[in-house]
Amino acid sequence: MAISSMKQLKNIFKKRRSHPLPTNGFGMSEAVVAAGAGILLIGASALALRSTQNLIDRSESKSTLRQNTTNGLRLLRSEVERSIHILVNNKEAVANGMEHTDMGNDHYQETLNECGRLAKDRSQVFKPVFGIKMVELNAPVIYGLGISSNNQVKNDKGLKEGSGYALLRCGAPLSLDGRYSETEEVFISKAIEDIGVMKCTKPEGDCEQPKNKSGYAKNLKEIINDLDITFTADKTPVRTFREPAFGIMTDKQRKLVKFIDPNPESKNEEESYLESRNAANRRITRYPLYLAAFARADKRQEQYGDNGDSVISGAYFRNVSSKRVRFLVDGSGSMSACILWGSTYGNWKIYWSGSYYFWSRKNCALTRMESLQSELISLLTAIDPDTKVSIQSFSSPGRSNHRTWRKSSDGLVKIGDDGIRESAIKFVQSLDNDQPTKWGGTYPWQGLDAAFEDNETDTLYFLSDGEPNKDRLGGNWGSNDYEPTANHYSNFNNTRTRALKTNTISLGLESPWMEKLSTQTTGDHLKVDKDYVTSNSSK
Repeated sequence: MAISSMKQLKNIFKKRRSHPLPTNGFGMSEAVVAAGAGILLIGASALALRSTQNLIDRSESKSTLRQNTTNGLRLLRSEVERSIHILVNNKEAVANGMEHTDMGNDHYQETLNECGRLAKDRSQVFKPVFGIKMVELNAPVIYGLGISSNNQVKNDKGLKEGSGYALLRCGAPLSLDGRYSETEEVFISKAIEDIGVMKCTKPEGDCEQPKNKSGYAKNLKEIINDLDITFTADKTPVRTFREPAFGIMTDKQRKLVKFIDPNPESKNEEESYLESRNAANRRITRYPLYLAAFARADKRQEQYGDNGDSVISGAYFRNVSSKRVRFLVDGSGSMSACILWGSTYGNWKIYWSGSYYFWSRKNCALTRMESLQSELISLLTAIDPDTKVSIQSFSSPGRSNHRTWRKSSDGLVKIGDDGIRESAIKFVQSLDNDQPTKWGGTYPWQGLDAAFEDNETDTLYFLSDGEPNKDRLGGNWGSNDYEPTANHYSNFNNTRTRALKTNTISLGLESPWMEKLSTQTTGDHLKVDKDYVTSNSSK
């Protein structure tokens, strides 16, 4: 037995000698493979880190663009809204009775000359684009184009200059309480920095650089100096390669300042925009630039001073201070009604007359929908990052504008989270995508119910331009529905953990039921009509 066991052990050892166990460590081939894998892993990690850093840089740049622009837009909007009219240089002959709106008028030359002198003394360039005439000022405030002081790069002459454009303000200074000090010296300040530079729109990408008289490529200052700023058909000229990505439109009464597509002939440019560039003058990010403000002098809410950074007021959405707010806005076809008509003609477009749709070639400077979009986008741009919001538009169930902003379909979302603010703005922009005839009617009940059922929301802004097509239960709507409807939602507040403050805005109509709704829920009611928008055409 013992002998047999010994033989078995010998056989095992023989097999092991003929088939040796693998040694510890790597051979040459394994080492090469391992090194290659390590290099790939390190490279992938580095690429991932770089991509992450690029995303962070892009996000920071976009945030900086937005923050640096907010105050300038607030100031510009405030000045337009407290003014009696604006001034522009006109390509066409100035209509009789409108001489006071012509920036070429002799009354304004002293101010323009002073702004030019101040810019020259500071080695700046200042190209007047439009002026704003105030009730309380003898001299107008002038806004013009210049060069951004951010993102300095070397030009062709080896001198450092900003890689983008800026909107400059020249005029009487404002005190902290929002009052003008006309007795003090006029000064120039930057209102909006980092306005983009128009890229080449040719499919082949071989746009020729604009040249100066010496045959060299123009720098940005030279481009500004030679820039055509006369208004044709109530608009600034189409902007081309290397010019500012910035367009402005007004109306025939010279009440409106609206930022528009700088080159509607190109599919690549859809709006005025800001951009941030790196040291190599390469674009890091881009941010859209929106504004539609109209002169209404004493009709505007007096809120010019320092009332706290947390309170934002616009033409429609006033005293926005809540951190948990819903916006319920009208997306019906009647929102295509024109508020401000231009003085020229263009392509055929469809509008709401008040009782029916009609086609017109007359240029509309501002529709109800465009006005709403500009106001809401301006507010979304300015509100604090920690504010939680929801946006819903209403029309007829099943129509294109009867929908909720997808990000807020499950409740409020924080506007400062990654990509949320941009997504909200895109949603608002999309409200005029289809023809107005496809937008639908006025059925706000689903949105109102959702707002009152959401106990997280404490403030609602509800905007509509028409009477509901049906009542809450699907019956015919009439004056006998006003009180019961307001009472229904007021009573709903008694079932909530916190009351919902409902602010209502009626566009172009008297709305007793909306006013009752606001009154019974401690909110404010605002009626916005043509008079509110286009008031006081003073000379």
